[in-house]
Amino acid sequence: MHPSGIQFGLSRGLLQLRGEEVLLSDQLVEAISAQAQLHLQKGRHPIQGNFLVEITVRAAQDAAAHQLQGTRQEMTPFYAGLNRTMYYTLCRVAERAGLAHKEPRRLITNPEFWAEFCARVVDVNIKPGKSVAKIQKALFKVCHEIVKTRYTQTDPDNIRHADLTALFMFNFWNAMGLLPMTQAVLILGSEI
Repeated sequence: MHPSGIQFGLSRGLLQLRGEEVLLSDQLVEAISAQAQLHLQKGRHPIQGNFLVEITVRAAQDAAAHQLQGTRQEMTPFYAGLNRTMYYTLCRVAERAGLAHKEPRRLITNPEFWAEFCARVVDVNIKPGKSVAKIQKALFKVCHEIVKTRYTQTDPDNIRHADLTALFMFNFWNAMGLLPMTQAVLILGSEI
């Protein structure tokens, strides 16, 4: 994020520094997490466009609305860099829960987490002709259950972020091509 965007975020409590990393503030993560919980309570689809980016921007706008507005030169770089900052922050949240490991240029899913997901996915009952959306919901349910269990074991103080983290990991797998590959295997397996 550009320095003027960082300054804008820091001065309004939207960002925090952890060492050299610029991350979303704890307050903003809490707001995003609450929106993720609401999203799932309403039974909405786990992969819905740029949902995580949208709730991050909305939470930042809501938090900033209660304070003095910034200049265009501050706000533009802040919002332009918000997506990447959200990604790095959620990587750290997933890392604390033992679900992934952040390397400088990529996020690596914890091998035990992925292995457990793959093992449990085999038991998902996929009927021929089931829509991709229904398959994704079934796969997300497995992911969500594992994430909640892992939070209970590794980071119980932050279990309130389980919904957000499950959505993040599931969308990450989708973006990386792992989820479509898993879906294809399930669909092919159900047709045999």
